[in-house]
Amino acid sequence: MIDTPFQRRQATRGLEQLAHLVRAQSWRQDGTPSLPPTQAAVLRMLQGVQDGLRARHIAERLGVSAASLSDSLKAMEGKQWIRRTPDPDDARAARVKLTSAGSRMATQLQRPDQGMGSLIESLDEADLGALLRVTQLLVNEAQEQGLATGLRTCLGCEFFRPFASGERTAPHVCAFLDKAFGDSELRVDCAEQRPADDEQRLGSVARFRQPTPP
Repeated sequence: MIDTPFQRRQATRGLEQLAHLVRAQSWRQDGTPSLPPTQAAVLRMLQGVQDGLRARHIAERLGVSAASLSDSLKAMEGKQWIRRTPDPDDARAARVKLTSAGSRMATQLQRPDQGMGSLIESLDEADLGALLRVTQLLVNEAQEQGLATGLRTCLGCEFFRPFASGERTAPHVCAFLDKAFGDSELRVDCAEQRPADDEQRLGSVARFRQPTPP
């Protein structure tokens, strides 16, 4: 019989080892000093966001304190990767945007040999789908525990319909795209995501957790 508590500890240890790997060396580029994960996450988050984001929203999505993020943003400003502009919706606030140099760095981070990407490259479609499925559940749990907010997953989206297509290889439906898709196409950060209300999200989570479509 599987010792579930033991296996959970093993899974936890595995995630901790991967997190340590990222912190220690994942963002090294061509022999340069490693890029702190928070700075890398901010670069990714801002890439393609023309209007920028408020620092508060960035901190919420990353699950870090405003003070911690402030230190990272100051460092990134010193590198001329970001700039702050007045928020047109609130004269008291500012929006954080990428500079041209920051955009180039963000693009470099998308290379498949950067960070965790070099590990993910070895996964086939089935394994990638399994990883994305588990990631959806872990991110949902992180938000349930108040560790982060505003993360743009399929599972937290009002357009997501798990096991709604009736197709074995593409069981889920995106109502925004009107498209059926499988686990390997699940998104953890989708620009079109619209947060579901609690009732819908909990219903999606319950249906998504079932090993086979109801």
